[in-house]
Formats: sequence, structure tokens, C-alpha cells
Amino acid sequence: MDRNIRVERLIETPIEQQEIEIVERKGIGHPDSIADGLAETVSRALCNLYNDTCGTILHHNTDQVEVVAGRSAPAYKGGDLISPIYVLLNGRATNEFEGKVIATDTTAIEAARTFLKEIIPNINPEKHIIVDCKLGAGSTDLQDVFKRGRAPLANDTSFGVGFAPLSETENLTYTTERFMLETLKKRGLAAIGEDIKVMGFREGNTINLTIACAIIGKYVDDLDSYLSIKEEITEKILDRSAKYTDRDVNVIVNAADNIEKGSVYLTVTGTSAEMGDDGSVGRRIQSITLARYTTLSQTKWHTR
Repeated sequence: MDRNIRVERLIETPIEQQEIEIVERKGIGHPDSIADGLAETVSRALCNLYNDTCGTILHHNTDQVEVVAGRSAPAYKGGDLISPIYVLLNGRATNEFEGKVIATDTTAIEAARTFLKEIIPNINPEKHIIVDCKLGAGSTDLQDVFKRGRAPLANDTSFGVGFAPLSETENLTYTTERFMLETLKKRGLAAIGEDIKVMGFREGNTINLTIACAIIGKYVDDLDSYLSIKEEITEKILDRSAKYTDRDVNVIVNAADNIEKGSVYLTVTGTSAEMGDDGSVGRRIQSITLARYTTLSQTKWHTR
């Protein structure tokens, strides 16, 4: 019997032995990560709603979320949002079952607001964000495909790719963002926002970590305080990195700052979605990564 198994010999240089490796990690407060999180949250909420009201999960697609940046006026010891962030929950969702109307829009909006408050604590979901819901009903043929089997069937061409283990650069890039949010922020550096983006660039045996960290203005007294926070973040990451790699590590935090002009990465809420950046589902996966990862069975271009 043909079980559709194919084994091929590797001809690629393992990633750790390659000269160049580039990896990017977008933290949970980045607009693209927010969009992904909203899509997943709304889908889970709808699954629970369908199970509770219909006894089964009905057809839905919630992977078209858009986050449109607002406008803010960040300041030391404060700041405010001038225009709210706009969130569009778009996609398909079955809103009727056996003659009964299902509250898909209300459920989606409530789930989105709860998620945003949990992820970005300094955001007021009622004041700082407009959540719009445009979940239309799916076509009858796709709904039929979805419920045709014993388990829900895919209604589109779909595939997944997995790989392991992480390279040293990948691991350092990922855990640096986690360390900043889960350790540094909780141990006194409250000014660290949830929007943290880390790019790890390894050239030979040197790893450069370029970090964009949204700093929350209400926890910062002045420019000197801001610079002190940056310095402490840099030192803590360097100290930690020595435990994870023997390679040389360089750390740059908020490289775009122009100190002479007083232009720094200061925010009101801790996310660039308040003014500087929009977000879409899938862009967290599509962000550029030039490293090619080799597993025991296959070689894949991958992203972070």
C-alpha cells in the first residue's frame, strides 16, 4: 500500500554552520500580533457560543482582522490618545441555526474587548479603541463542506509546517522578548510596553539583537529617566545572554531614537498601534527572515 511517505537526503548546510542568520520576533503587543490574537480569540468565542447554543461548532472564518492605528500625544508622566485605534473584525460566521438567530457579532465584540484589555493593560477598550464587526454569513456550499464529515472538514486548501529545535539565534531572539515582558517588567521596569520587536542578526559568531520597545510615558519622569531605562534593559539582556550563548552578543534598544532632538520611542499605552503602526492577520508570520532552517527530514524557509 502506498502510504505517501517520501524521504530525501539533505544537501543543505545546517543553520548553525551558516555565516548569516536573521530572525525576528514580534511580541504580543505588536499590531500584527494583536490582529492574530484577536482572530484566534474571536474564533474560540464563537466555538464556545456554537457549542452552548447549537451543540456543535458551525462554519466560521475569522482570519481577516485589521488594526488601524490611532493618533496619540505621548508625554513624560502622562500623555493621551487623540484618536482611537480602529479594529475591524471581518470574516464569515454562521449566524442562524435551525431557525434560531445566533448572536455572533455581540460575542465577537465582547471577546475582542476582553482580549485587548488583557494584552494591553494600559488601554481603555471603551475609550481608546473602536471595535467594528463585519462577520457575514458563509456561503451555503462552504457551510455544507464544513459539516459533511464526522469532524469539521477544511473548506479551503490548507497546510501546516513545523520544525524543531530552535537555533541558538532563534532561541535568544524569542526568549529576549519573553524575558523583557515576563521578568523585567514585573520586577520593576513598568515602563516596558507590551509592543516589543526583537531582530536577531547572527554574523559568524556575533549575534546582534536590535530591540524596538514601546516605552510607556506615564512611568517615565523625563529624558534622563528614559535613557536610564534603556541602559538597564540593555545591561540586563547582555547579562542574561551570556548564560545562553558563548558567542559575542551586542544589544541595541530603540535604535531610531534621536536624543539631540528629543525624539524617542515614547507611547501612552505600550503599543505602536496607538499611532505609528497598523496590523493585519498573518503579517507576524510573513515578516522577513533570511535564515534557512534545516530539520532531519526537510529544509524550509521560515519566519518569526
